[in-house]
Parts: sequence; C-alpha cells; structure tokens
Amino acid sequence: MYSIGVDYPDDSRVEFNSKGKREAGDIAFHLPERIRIFLSWGELEKVSKRFNSVQDHAEYSINAMKKGKNVKNFEQVSRDYVDVNNHQATLTKVKFDEMIPSLPFAGKKSLQREAYSLHVHCDESKRYFVLYTMAPSDPQGKYDKTMTAMVQSFKCH
Repeated sequence: MYSIGVDYPDDSRVEFNSKGKREAGDIAFHLPERIRIFLSWGELEKVSKRFNSVQDHAEYSINAMKKGKNVKNFEQVSRDYVDVNNHQATLTKVKFDEMIPSLPFAGKKSLQREAYSLHVHCDESKRYFVLYTMAPSDPQGKYDKTMTAMVQSFKCH
C-alpha cells in the first residue's frame, strides 16, 4: 500500500489509520502480547525544514522520550546507522523505567521498558518514515528479533 512494504509477525493484527494517505499516515501492528509496533510517515519536506539529517530527527525523538514525566533511568543502549532501501537510516534502542501511578500512599511502581525506533528519510518517495515500539524489558530478545526482521524487510518506495 502506498508503495510501502514491511514483513510483520504472522500473528499480528494490522490496523490502518482511516485518515492515512500516501503523503502521511500510520499503521499499527498489534502483537498478541499486547505490544504494538507503529509505522508512521509524512512529507519529507516538512521534517527537512526542522532537521538537517535523519540522525537529527532520531535524536529529537529520543530526547522527547527522555523528557517524559513518567520516565526515569533513561539509557541509550545502541544507535546504529543502517542501510534501508539505499538510504542511511538511524536505528536506536533505549531502556528506561516507566513510573506507573498506583494506589494512594503506595507510591509509584516502575516497569522496565525498551523502545526501538527506525528513522528513514526517502528522497525518492519524498517521505520520512518512523518504525517504532515500546515494550516490556525482554531478556530473551524477542522484540529485538521482531524489530530487526521488520527493519531488514522495510521498503519505502
């Protein structure tokens, strides 16, 4: 659809935003574990006015997440520059504790989270793409493997 392609887990439910169009939109991939992976896109011209590079775009997104009011112990685990459809893309993984309000006087609970994001700027389609998810911390690396497979299969034009 819209000249975008990505392989996703067979047991996912795919949800298209009904307001999406070729120029801008998003898709949610609902995994059985109640994890969602999102693919969002928009006009490259708009982000090019704000960011000098795909790396700057990715850095802005990570900094925005880091500043979240319920985010503690934020750590960037990795940042890799990968080739996606002959474009240099930025693949980032972070870990943090998400503070969850609980009963009064019980304080806040924290959940360890991992977030992954792929930022791509595609001159051919004149769009930017962000593939991202936030999931519970996973020592077995299941979400690493899922995101790696989706990144490796992603086609932006």
